[in-house]
Amino acid sequence: MTKFTLILTILISLNISAQEFQKIFFEDFVECYYSKKSNESILIFNKPNGYKIGELNQLTEKNCWYKFAISDSKNGWLKIENILVVPSCGDNEDANDFKKYKDSWILAKNLKINIADLNVSQEIGIKFFKNPNLNSDIVYQSEKFMETELIEINGLWAKVSFITNGEKKIGWLQRKDQCAYPWTSCPFKTN
Repeated sequence: MTKFTLILTILISLNISAQEFQKIFFEDFVECYYSKKSNESILIFNKPNGYKIGELNQLTEKNCWYKFAISDSKNGWLKIENILVVPSCGDNEDANDFKKYKDSWILAKNLKINIADLNVSQEIGIKFFKNPNLNSDIVYQSEKFMETELIEINGLWAKVSFITNGEKKIGWLQRKDQCAYPWTSCPFKTN
């Protein structure tokens, strides 16, 4: 009976420790993904304007992306909480150590956040705010899918830029409207 208890305890411990790695949604952070349209490597630094400590090459698999959880931003730089290769994409060394670059920094360049694939009237669509709070003026409201570029964060708010009708707009997205999964659309949440 003691051997059985020991084996059961080991199996449960392994399962619990594996669960954190299997997690792909990090709702306590702003999440974004690296654009496949860019053919530049992702350079990783020890601090903003610091020295380079790593480099991620573009993924060659058609349906694989680097997804970042971001914990802070400073002057065009984003602080990494973790990096995942999603969805599960073969044997990628960066997918095996998702906290390897925790607390490192990347430039806010070619990092995308989508909004849900909507089919609603513009009046009830996703709101982009002038400042990172719900009482701020609305600079734009979208009724359709949109890919935006991450500029900076403030808590769980993402400052993004996008082009609509040939005009560049900048606004803040609240966490519930951010979608960092280019292979699927995120659900639209009305409140």
